[in-house]
Amino acid sequence: MRVLIVDDHELIRRGVRALLVSQPDCDVCGEAVDGQDAVQKAKELKPDVIVMDVSMPNLNGLEATRQIRGILPQTEVLILTQHQSTEMVRQALHAGARGYVVKSSISKHLLAALQKVRRHEPFFDSETGIGNSNIDAQNVLQRTAALEQALRESEERFRSTFERAGVGVAHVGPDGHWLWLNRKFCEILGYDQNELINMRIQDVTHAEDLDAHVGQVANVRAGLADQYSLEKRYIRKDGSVVWASLTVSAVRNIDRTVKYFISVAQDIDERKLSEQARYTLAAIVDSSDDAIVSKNLYGVITSWNAAAERIFGFTAEEAVGQPVTIIIPPELRHEEAETLKRLKTGERIEHFETVRRTKSGERLYVSLTTSPIRDSEGRVVGASKIARDISERKQTEVRLQKAHDELEQRVAARTAELQEKNKELVKQTDVVRELSGRLLRMQDEERRHIARELHDSVGQLLASISMNISSVSKEKGKLSLAAARCVEENASLIEQVSREIRTMSHLLHPPLLDEVGLESALSWYVEGFAERSKINVALELPSVEQRMPRELELCLFRIVQECLTNIHRHSESSTAMVRISRAPAEVKLEVEDRGKGIAQETQSRISSGETPGVGLRGMRERVRQLGGQLEVRSDDKGTVVIAVLPFSETQTPSADMREHLEAGGSDRSEPKTRATRSPDTLPQSV
Repeated sequence: MRVLIVDDHELIRRGVRALLVSQPDCDVCGEAVDGQDAVQKAKELKPDVIVMDVSMPNLNGLEATRQIRGILPQTEVLILTQHQSTEMVRQALHAGARGYVVKSSISKHLLAALQKVRRHEPFFDSETGIGNSNIDAQNVLQRTAALEQALRESEERFRSTFERAGVGVAHVGPDGHWLWLNRKFCEILGYDQNELINMRIQDVTHAEDLDAHVGQVANVRAGLADQYSLEKRYIRKDGSVVWASLTVSAVRNIDRTVKYFISVAQDIDERKLSEQARYTLAAIVDSSDDAIVSKNLYGVITSWNAAAERIFGFTAEEAVGQPVTIIIPPELRHEEAETLKRLKTGERIEHFETVRRTKSGERLYVSLTTSPIRDSEGRVVGASKIARDISERKQTEVRLQKAHDELEQRVAARTAELQEKNKELVKQTDVVRELSGRLLRMQDEERRHIARELHDSVGQLLASISMNISSVSKEKGKLSLAAARCVEENASLIEQVSREIRTMSHLLHPPLLDEVGLESALSWYVEGFAERSKINVALELPSVEQRMPRELELCLFRIVQECLTNIHRHSESSTAMVRISRAPAEVKLEVEDRGKGIAQETQSRISSGETPGVGLRGMRERVRQLGGQLEVRSDDKGTVVIAVLPFSETQTPSADMREHLEAGGSDRSEPKTRATRSPDTLPQSV
């Protein structure tokens, strides 16, 4: 016979096992500690008989018997309990038990009961008052059906009330283990019931509240009290803290020992937060440097903080219950009526500056912020005023205004003086700029004059000498060998001097600029520069038919001349780019290299408007004279100079250019992009 022993007390399990192992036909196949464990072990072990206790945690013996008999109908159940009542026997029969033995009769009846139950025969301990003969189980069931129905209905009502209660209700063992909890208690703690059944109340009690809880439990267990109440904190499953109001009552055994506790908990977290907010607000109000006063809609003061006492001189006892007009000057009391009218509509009034008076009669400047106070239904029932003493600020404002007015007068006088001086400076600047423009024009005219003189006088003389030398050369056969060689050398020198004079003349003022236009002049200059400097220069010119005014063409030519000279002297670049483009209202010149760039210090001086060199100063002045702009950009990858000059396609050439055109010159230049020629193809004049 395979026997499963079920009891929540280890000593009982040991005693039953010791009694059964002495029987040769008994095999104790396992033990269970409560009803749930019994159901699980019965499924696994499939015993012939189960010795089952009744009062156990998690699942009682009667309910476990019902479940096991439903699953394993061939397995018999023998109830072994301390309960001796006839009603408990009837409940055991109804649950499906085959026998019933009282624990006080274990040694006397257990073995005999097992033998009878094993044969599927009933056995009932004589201590229960029910004999083993003539027992009609069906009759017992019929006689107790009405009572059982009433008990079930009562239990269902209790369970429904218990589960649907708006407060947490739980049964807790003497050691703190949860025995049973309703849904609300689980919601408060954030766990489900199965999780809490395996925990103790100490596991979810806040550490700071644990000593108080343990002390109260100790008093109840010692018999000093049957219940206690306290407010404590629980630690929820998610780690958050929740406040609860707890009432605990003890359920005792006959010997006055605690059987279990009934705990009723109400979530008071919102109340605690509200209390904390009120305490915090009260502390803020009391520690504020501003007067904070509340009043009802009749203007009667209902609260008065420490700052109000200090500012207005009235104590809280003197002020509370008095009309707020005790601090309002008579001539300003109409303000209070207007304020109350606006407050009743729920309006908030911020930073209203006015005057109030103290208990001693002194007047103070104050800044008032007034807010409506509402009840739980949102109705305005009063107002809160924050008054800040701004008397010192007002006095400071008066002093500042006076100082400001004095300063304004001084500034106005100084401004008038500076305006006069600025007018003089502007006049002087205009004079300097006019002189600068004249100097540039005179410089260009002088260059043109010198270039023409070199061409017309020195060039002509050299041409005459060259013709004379040529005539002599024809007669060199009549000369000595040395004289003939001298004639040839002189002819070569004369030719070289002619080229140098012609080049110098063209550099001073290229005749192509006047005779043909900017395109030809730049092409000639760039090619000559490339030959002399060995720098490869790309030239990009716009596709246009109309020539620009002479002064504009001259300006662009001089800027290109200066930029290429600087590239040759300073940039260490092997290439350069000259690009001219036209837009409807302007002409743009860009000269770019791929050299080492301009030093940072020099760039800073250029950015600040300072012109570090004569060449840059001259370019700026030329551009300014024509109303344009000059920009220099540079980094370690090279430098680009950009000149933008105003120009309209309807703008007419200058007078001397018109004279040249009327004489038969052309203003047409073909659009093209040019690169510098190799030295062997340069024009003879370079």
